[in-house]
Amino acid sequence: MGTLQTFVTDRDAKEFLVSKIVTEAQRQAVPLSEVERKMLYFSETAWTLPDIAEVNDAFEREYNQAEYERKIENLIRNVRANARADNRDGLDAWTQAVRTLGKEDHYLLVMIAGARASGRPRGDLLKLVATALVIICAFVAIVFLATRF
Repeated sequence: MGTLQTFVTDRDAKEFLVSKIVTEAQRQAVPLSEVERKMLYFSETAWTLPDIAEVNDAFEREYNQAEYERKIENLIRNVRANARADNRDGLDAWTQAVRTLGKEDHYLLVMIAGARASGRPRGDLLKLVATALVIICAFVAIVFLATRF
């Protein structure tokens, strides 16, 4: 087991997180334009790219924010799942980077929170409830039949 990575600055933490997301996008062959990649650095109050105002203007003109956030949230979920399965140190470093950024306002944190909140695929809860009802009905039917005969 390696040593826990620490991030001295927000920039270090953000660079780490962005690199993991970009690498995951490449691994999955999910296209990320330069504007989409640069928007991962967006912040109104903390360190960000020097051209972020122009990038943000282009983003607002050319992209659907909800679709972009879903795309990034899916990548984030996969980064975390892969780290959880294969690389505990990587997951710990991710968590530490998020904590470091948590002291400031970063757009990336919104998407990280969104990835956590929507961790289950759509319809997954409905399938779980339906399965539970089927099991309960089967159990009730078995008990009913067992007491009748």
